[in-house]
This record gives sequence, C-alpha cells and structure tokens, in this order.
Amino acid sequence: MKYVGNFINIVEPKWIEELLSKDGMFRPRDGKQPDSSEMEEEYSIARKAGYDDQGTYFQMFDKTNVSFEVIPPCGNPSNFHWWITKMMPGDFMPMHKDPHTMYQLNCKRYWMPLQDWQQGHIFAYEDEVIVNYRAGDVYEYENSQALHGAANIGLTPRLVLQFTTHD
Repeated sequence: MKYVGNFINIVEPKWIEELLSKDGMFRPRDGKQPDSSEMEEEYSIARKAGYDDQGTYFQMFDKTNVSFEVIPPCGNPSNFHWWITKMMPGDFMPMHKDPHTMYQLNCKRYWMPLQDWQQGHIFAYEDEVIVNYRAGDVYEYENSQALHGAANIGLTPRLVLQFTTHD
C-alpha cells in the first residue's frame, strides 16, 4: 500500500453520524450468496476454508442508501465508484480480490478510513497490516487486484471509504 495523503477535509461529520445511526446493505447479499458470479470462486475458496457465507460479514453503503455523495480526493474523478463498509465488532471480510478490478482499464483502488485507528480494527493487504492510521488517510493499492481483507475484533464500529478510479 502506498500512502497518498490525508483528505479528512472531504469528510463531513454528518456522514459519520448517518453511517453509525443506520444499517447498510448486509453482505454477502443479506447474509446469502455472493454478490456476483465473479465472486463465486472467492466464496468457494472461503467456504472450503470454513467460512459460513450465510452470515453477515459487513454492511455496505453507497449512493443508493446514504444522503450524501462522495467525490474521490485523488485518482481519476471522471470515472469512479465508491462504497463505505461498516464493520461492527465481530464482523470480518475474508481475504479476497475485488472482481471489478479485473475488467476496468487502468483501475486504481484506494482505501480511506473515516475514523482514527482503534485497537482491533484490522486491514490486511497482501502481507501488510495497516495500523496507526488517521481518519482521512488515503492509501493506494500498489496492485488493484491484490488480496486483502479486514476484521473488527475491537469494541467499536469500523467505517472505511473505498473507491476505485478507472479509464
């Protein structure tokens, strides 16, 4: 992961209040099957390892279920999509690759925590674990198709903005 800079100035306090006060879309797809056929292989690997995809791993927010819009602070702002993940204590996301990065041209993936790092908030990128980050820090995946995963073994909700830019 490459540190890009801190962009806390784009985050409005009302975003955090809204995200913490309501549920997002439960994933995998309301505790059921993978979100897309591209993810079936990832879920198959996770099932073989012992993960139960009938549960909820995390909650997702995007422009369809929040009252605000996000404009990426870096990358190509003309072609992008974003989403926010909320992990409650005990939630996790097995190591995976994001399927959309395999078909978008010049895809760049970014990770931006919306809160300062707290004990138990885990983000793994290949063989790194990112800790001691500040709200608004932006990290760019050096490889948009790299394995990554997350967990919340802490005591507070974990909020992260993720965005992808592409040609």
